[in-house]
Amino acid sequence: MDEAKRIKLDKEHSKTENNTLYPVLPDDLIIDTPLTDVYVDTIVDPKKISKIIKEINSVLPLPQLAHLKRMKSKEIILYPVSLEQYQIINLLKEKTIDTSAFQNNIRIIQVAKIPPMTRKQFEKVNKLWPCNFHPNNYLEKLSTNTLFSHDELRSHSRYMKVAVDVAKFAKDNYYSEEQIGAVVVDPKRKSVVAVGYRQTNKGVLKHAPMIAIDNVAKTQNGGVWNPLLNQDTKIELNLDGIPKDLLEYLQIQHNDIVFGAQRYKEKDELIEPADGPYLCTGYYIYLTIEPCVMCAMGLVHSRLKRVFFGAKSSNGALETLCKLHTVKELNHHFEVFGGLIKHV
Repeated sequence: MDEAKRIKLDKEHSKTENNTLYPVLPDDLIIDTPLTDVYVDTIVDPKKISKIIKEINSVLPLPQLAHLKRMKSKEIILYPVSLEQYQIINLLKEKTIDTSAFQNNIRIIQVAKIPPMTRKQFEKVNKLWPCNFHPNNYLEKLSTNTLFSHDELRSHSRYMKVAVDVAKFAKDNYYSEEQIGAVVVDPKRKSVVAVGYRQTNKGVLKHAPMIAIDNVAKTQNGGVWNPLLNQDTKIELNLDGIPKDLLEYLQIQHNDIVFGAQRYKEKDELIEPADGPYLCTGYYIYLTIEPCVMCAMGLVHSRLKRVFFGAKSSNGALETLCKLHTVKELNHHFEVFGGLIKHV
């Protein structure tokens, strides 16, 4: 097979392999923009539109609807439907607005209650009444599932395969029960920092993500579970986050992937303090199965940047039971992507 055909087939395979990946988004990015009722009327003389808009904006501003245009053709928004219709007429007169400028055909229509966040939302509410819209390119890519390039999708797929192999190794060598694999990656160094697999026979808290977080802590002079014995200060990367026998297996299975964490630095040694050294700051985690509530909160507290999971779980807390990462009151939020090569 010539090189051109091989590359084409490789791309087609990769595209098929990753086409199930999707972002798990906050509801306000998915659902339609909520609507609200307003009173509108029609201006009789188009030549007076500019004057009337200026007057009505000065005496009857609509700060809660600032995302809307005041006019649509000859129609003008008078006021939200919080008063009776006769009260609107009286209010206009009280504010010295010339009511003869209107057709006095006041009616109620629905408009966007809040600013639309995505272009899809904008296009829908803009048909009801013109809106201001300032697109966020990153948000658009996220909401339309076009965030990742072909090469990035391949990279995510590779790391998820590492997680699959972590689960396989743990099942074959440590436990006979079905396993969950967890892999923490430093995207800047493009290296696997730590791994984890389920060890609930040794403690109810020892789920795969929790073990992975603890193993990350070991690369930062911390950690409380199962001391690892990979310490070798002569090598560039810290391998304390991966058990030695599992590391040897993974290096054989994935000889094109870098394993190890950057050597730990204190805060005053960091060039970019925001990138560390607190646990998983800036890191990604790849999980073969959607995490439970406990693990999802552990991922929040560890300050991960992105979470990728393969299959949904009946007690999953990032999509199935709830979307914990979208709770606004939390002090940290990460992006979540599901379905990554879940058929593996």
